[in-house]
Amino acid sequence: MWRNRYKAQNPSVSKEKEEFACVNCQAAASTTYKKYSEDVIRLTECEKCHELVDKYIEYDVVLVVIDLMLQYVQAYRHLLLNVKIERPERLFVIFWLSHAAEVWMRDKTGAQFGQVADQEWMFYRCLLLSAVEICSFVVTILLFSLWKKKETTQSTWQIIGSTLLGYYGNVAVVISFIFNLSHETSYQVVMQIFLLVSHVQVQRVLFPTVSSTDNIIVVLTAKLISTTTGSLLTAAVL
Repeated sequence: MWRNRYKAQNPSVSKEKEEFACVNCQAAASTTYKKYSEDVIRLTECEKCHELVDKYIEYDVVLVVIDLMLQYVQAYRHLLLNVKIERPERLFVIFWLSHAAEVWMRDKTGAQFGQVADQEWMFYRCLLLSAVEICSFVVTILLFSLWKKKETTQSTWQIIGSTLLGYYGNVAVVISFIFNLSHETSYQVVMQIFLLVSHVQVQRVLFPTVSSTDNIIVVLTAKLISTTTGSLLTAAVL
């Protein structure tokens, strides 16, 4: 059932504990729906914007994913604020391996290695490179959160988890495998833009009172630091 995807909530509880957020204006809400019977559920209306607190409650997972791919900030608010993700580290491992595999395939295409051991070393190097780049990106966002700690209500672990989920576009490596796109410049550019926009949307959710311009600058700075760190590591390893 779709209800199992969401944070546990008791419709009879008052507003003493506000743990949800409106996907339209991000105002706090005590519930996302009210249950009248086993088959009758009414979505809660936001007291601030008078829209449904979370319309995605009734959406299938596939439709939510489509809206995420279309970069709707409402979908990001739904995922990051109103959904309880079990074992988010599993998702991070998937995104990390996907990114490392794509880099490995791209490097493998550009340099023909005859030895299996050389190709295996390349993959391990790509795993290390990917981990360092992602960690550098997350650390930059954390430093920004310390500077703007009054601008967010999220905890440190929530910021880390949300930032890591911004890498979900890395699973597109499956498409690159099927159509052999890893070495194509156009594909690489599109994926980098997609990931940057995803991180900007995550930033908008984590820091709703910070201007979009500042959030974009932070993401670009984090990406620059991440890329620079990766380049330095590559030069050191090679």
